[in-house]
Amino acid sequence: MEVASAKLVNRDEITGAALSTFAGDSTDIPESYIRTDEVLAAEVVGEDEAYELPVVDMAKLLDPDSSAMETEKLGYACRHWGFFQLMNHGVDEAAAQLIKDSAVQFFSLPLDIKNRVAVPEKGAGIEGYGHHYSRGRGDKLDWAEGLILITQPVQERNMNLWPTNPPEFRDALATYSTEMTKLARRLLGFMAADIGDEKEELVEAFTGKRQSMAMHYYPPCPHPDKVLGITPHTDGLGLTLLLHVDDTPGL
Repeated sequence: MEVASAKLVNRDEITGAALSTFAGDSTDIPESYIRTDEVLAAEVVGEDEAYELPVVDMAKLLDPDSSAMETEKLGYACRHWGFFQLMNHGVDEAAAQLIKDSAVQFFSLPLDIKNRVAVPEKGAGIEGYGHHYSRGRGDKLDWAEGLILITQPVQERNMNLWPTNPPEFRDALATYSTEMTKLARRLLGFMAADIGDEKEELVEAFTGKRQSMAMHYYPPCPHPDKVLGITPHTDGLGLTLLLHVDDTPGL
């Protein structure tokens, strides 16, 4: 999920000083979060470019009358951007809303409850709550809380790390992961069509492979000009699907 050199950090061990900042009125930011001016000044996507982000319509992909043109548009987005907004995606609205509500409720819980599913102290896994990644850039941390869980295949799920609070969390995550599997298969099929490959071959290449869910909460920061919610990075995955919980700008 992260680059091989990523260093796993348990939030409860290294960011205790930030907890009071996240939850209280303190204006002090731990040094481990403060970025250099050079890093903060780096422009990933210009303001003008942000308004040009490709938009792909799943309804048009599925419509025989518009599928060829929309597939070409999808291919352009993948080759030149590696990122696009998907509309009319067909994901069950109730399932999406329930996982969003469940995530918000989880991150709102007291730390001692969230730590019941914290990243295990022993082992090399990345599953659980509270880890940040230090990507070899001065060992600086992202201003965020996280929860990462393997969701597919079912037999690889570590239910000891699946929250039971809120009570609907587990069912919400299981349902949403199924929706994401279906959506990923549709997208992969059209990506295969764009590159002239057989749809079934690309889809089958990913069938049965690991799917994980990463949920991130970015608390308000008293000095947002000194920190980053997430370090610029590239996902080492076949396909990443993002769900924005609310209208807070950032993505």
